Amino acid sequence: MPATLRAANITNSTTYSVGSGNGLAVCSGGSTSLSPLIASQVWNSVWNDIADFQLLNDQLIFGKCYIDHIEGARIAFERCQMAVIGIASDTFGQAVGVGANEKEVPIAVCGWVLAFVDQEYPCGTPLTNDENGNLTEMTLEEKRNYPERMLGIYKKPEPQEEFGPNGQKIKVNGRHWVKVR
Repeated sequence: MPATLRAANITNSTTYSVGSGNGLAVCSGGSTSLSPLIASQVWNSVWNDIADFQLLNDQLIFGKCYIDHIEGARIAFERCQMAVIGIASDTFGQAVGVGANEKEVPIAVCGWVLAFVDQEYPCGTPLTNDENGNLTEMTLEEKRNYPERMLGIYKKPEPQEEFGPNGQKIKVNGRHWVKVR
């Protein structure tokens, strides 16, 4: 029998239980492991993007840009590089593809992510990768010839040294907020 899920406590991505809240979701079977969750709205706290886990064949540095390669994702090493897939995220609230490979990188596919950017830009500036895996402003020629290599839109630097809720804070390390494209 379905139960109204008012709040969810998710542990190890497999169990959620009925708690207090606003009654917007239905969980078939009540407090159970791996039962379907049907909801009209789901919120994910303070985290800002959705990530897709990819095979990694390089070091993992959150906020850097990665390229796709048959052997796994690598940090971008040429400006506006072909096969660029996105930005490694440690700010994701939802993810897909996790656990498919021994060594993985969460690539932000939508939302807002903290990324290494070479300098501050006006809000709305289109960005691509540079030769160090950081983001930089796209030239008019790059936007015209390689629109698929636009990784994001600049928003602002993160002024705090840490981001996230208490007990789950991440180091900002001078990164900036970018809207993933």
